[in-house]
Amino acid sequence: MRVLLLSLPILLAACADAPEPIDTSGAGADTTLAPSPSGPDRAVARIAEVDGSGVVGAVEFVDLGDAVEVRYNLSGLSAGLHGFHVHQTGDCGPDSTGTPAGAAGEHFNPLASPHGAPSAAPAQRHAGDLGNVEPDASGRAIGVRVDSVLSFDGPTSILGKALLLHGGEDDLTSQPSGDAGPRVGCGVIEEAAAVGSLPDSLAVPTGSVEP
Repeated sequence: MRVLLLSLPILLAACADAPEPIDTSGAGADTTLAPSPSGPDRAVARIAEVDGSGVVGAVEFVDLGDAVEVRYNLSGLSAGLHGFHVHQTGDCGPDSTGTPAGAAGEHFNPLASPHGAPSAAPAQRHAGDLGNVEPDASGRAIGVRVDSVLSFDGPTSILGKALLLHGGEDDLTSQPSGDAGPRVGCGVIEEAAAVGSLPDSLAVPTGSVEP
C-alpha cells in the first residue's frame, strides 16, 4: 500500500504533462483555402484571346505535393459550359494548317489514356482533362478545384504546357477530345516567378474548393 501511494503523485504528474490528443476527424477544421504561397510551387497561365474571341484571364496552379490546386479567373466567355484542358505543347500560335492555337497540339496525355471526366481514374482520362468551366451572366468564370493527376514534375508535369479554353462544352465522353469546339483562349503554363504579378483584374480566387 505504501508503494502505491508513493507512485500515485508520479503518475498524476506524467498525465498532466502528456500532450493533448490530435483531432483527426476534421470536425471544426478551417477548410477555407489560404492565399496562394509564392515560390517555385506555383505556376501561372495568362490566358489571351484566340481568333478575336475576347476570352482573357489567368489560371494559377499550386503544387500541393500529392495534387495540384487549379484557381481560375476568366472573362469574355459566352453562355454555357466551356471545355478547359491542358494541351501538350506550350505554343498558342496557329498550326501548319492555320488552325488558331493549333500549335498547342492535342490534350496533354502522357499516360496514353482515353479522354474522360476530371473525376475519372488516371487510366480513364487524359492528364490534361479538366472538364468544363461555366461563366456567370457577365461572361466571367471564377473558381478553385483540386486535381490529383496533374503534377509539377515527372511525366504528368504541367510546366511548359498550354492551357486552353474551348468555345463549347466538353461532353466528357467523345474521343479523342470531348467535342468541345474551337479554341477560344490560350496561355502557356510557366513558373510564377517568370510571369510576374497579375493585375487585380486577373487576380485568382482564394475561396473554397468547388464541390
